[in-house]
Amino acid sequence: MSKMDNLYIRFYDPSEDFLNEPRSFCYELAMELIKKARDEDVNNWYNNENTLKGTLLLLYTWNFAARETKKLNFENVGKVIKECEENLKKLENSSIEDASRNDFLIVQRVFSKFKKLMGQTGASKALSLLNSKLFVMWDTKIRKRLNKELIRGISNGEKTEHYIKYLKGIQKIINDYRLKEKLQPGSIIAKKIDEYNYVKIIMEKSS
Repeated sequence: MSKMDNLYIRFYDPSEDFLNEPRSFCYELAMELIKKARDEDVNNWYNNENTLKGTLLLLYTWNFAARETKKLNFENVGKVIKECEENLKKLENSSIEDASRNDFLIVQRVFSKFKKLMGQTGASKALSLLNSKLFVMWDTKIRKRLNKELIRGISNGEKTEHYIKYLKGIQKIINDYRLKEKLQPGSIIAKKIDEYNYVKIIMEKSS
């Protein structure tokens, strides 16, 4: 890697390349379950059975190797979502581009509870499913790459404060590299960054 990490200088919409990952459709299926929950129960969708199914589907396909995932079930996932429901509702209109200091304080409370049950990687994936505009996924390889230079101080995400630093770092990267201008209008930039990180850091490294 060069002295300056130019990862995001080459940023583009990675949707087509991401489809080369065999599990890419699993996120879409999980999102369809979330949409079904919203349609069925607009005022109580966090507690809808389809929300739990979508969350479990995503984690059992995209975070299957984690020891925390093997302990997940309808009861404990439903419990943590219920405990965080009030704060999750407060974040529904927030996005990674414009998240405020107060938003990050709420994220800290929510992420801490999800992390305790799902681990630092699983928590980011589950929360991204529940609010894809704000929460950006990460994993060990992504943390390792970004911690070197682009978002220093996130370590391996052992602490909740590391994830807050990561989100603030992603927010700064969006602005500094003008990433939104490189996407089609209406794109969910938090999800596109996740896909881009996966394509450039994980898929290309293993090819």
